[in-house]
Amino acid sequence: MEGELIGCGYGSLLNQIKTRVEHVSRDNTLVRVRKTKRHIGDCESTPNSESTPNSESTPNSETTASKCSKTDSYGCINWHPLSLPENEIPESVEEKRKEMVMLFSQEGPRAAERGQVEELMKITYASHRYAININPPPSIDELKEQWPFLFMKRFLCAHFNTLTGIDVNTRLIESLSIKGKKVLNFFESQIPRWKKDVRTVLKDIDSAGRGDIDYGVASMITTMAFFKEREESIFLLADVTATPADVERSFSVPSTPRLIALGDSVLLAKKWMLTMEGRVIIQPQELTDFSSALAVLFGCYYVFNVQYQEEAASTLEFIQRFILRINPDGTKCQSKSHISKKSGKRVQRKSITLNLPVASLIREIVEFDWQNY
Repeated sequence: MEGELIGCGYGSLLNQIKTRVEHVSRDNTLVRVRKTKRHIGDCESTPNSESTPNSESTPNSETTASKCSKTDSYGCINWHPLSLPENEIPESVEEKRKEMVMLFSQEGPRAAERGQVEELMKITYASHRYAININPPPSIDELKEQWPFLFMKRFLCAHFNTLTGIDVNTRLIESLSIKGKKVLNFFESQIPRWKKDVRTVLKDIDSAGRGDIDYGVASMITTMAFFKEREESIFLLADVTATPADVERSFSVPSTPRLIALGDSVLLAKKWMLTMEGRVIIQPQELTDFSSALAVLFGCYYVFNVQYQEEAASTLEFIQRFILRINPDGTKCQSKSHISKKSGKRVQRKSITLNLPVASLIREIVEFDWQNY
């Protein structure tokens, strides 16, 4: 089925072989199957690695070309452009950047309706990437001062499209309702299998009423419970009347991206905000549904070179691979250690090319859907 390929394909094959071996060996007690910044993210290397462009990188630099060949990965096809658009030079691009800063300072977000802004953002894409990829990386406040329109949903998603070749908003709208239902059907049909956390979430979803919930939100929260990841590792809840200033003042907002759900519960929220580095960077006026909120969340991880936070890494990779269908090798969480789900202690993270629990869950959902529908 489209979208269910894991990694470059080896991951899917590995899981099928593993399942077959476990089946054949089920009654054989002699056989045991072993289970085998901000930060710069996996579209690139870590800040101190040799493959990260330094602050002196230029579009025509041979050094940049050799470094980018190692880092243009994890689903990115245009992570560090090697040249400016035709007929453009650094000075002309800088003039266009200043023009956009002036427009934003004079008119605010309304200036985005000017057709010239969209064209200017396309022309200056390479300069966005140089500003973001510089080592050490800039803060969100610094980037927002230089490129204010990049912090609007429309232009953040357009940048993501150029970066990855994927229209994230369209893909999420198409996938969330269909695959969200598949995920919920999978979990609800096998309630006795699940531990208390999953059963509690499914009960909350049932109490909220199917007609009022967003299947994307419901499936994501259920998946988090399955992976034993806490809801607040992605979602924070605020009053429906809360303003960005209220959120920044009242919440201890983590540096990694979080979605602020405005309402009585995450399941029933109708408006959202996106925070990063303690700042609200996307306003609720732009995020009036969950697909828009999820689009800008993933936009931030890729556009701003942010690793998945360790405490939500499995859920985020599941959404990335199953819903968004971005399937590179490796993982976008590069933490050297993690909290063991069994012991509750911090242990060394194994070096892996694929999150096997994520791959296994995707395989189970696909097989369940194929057998039952």
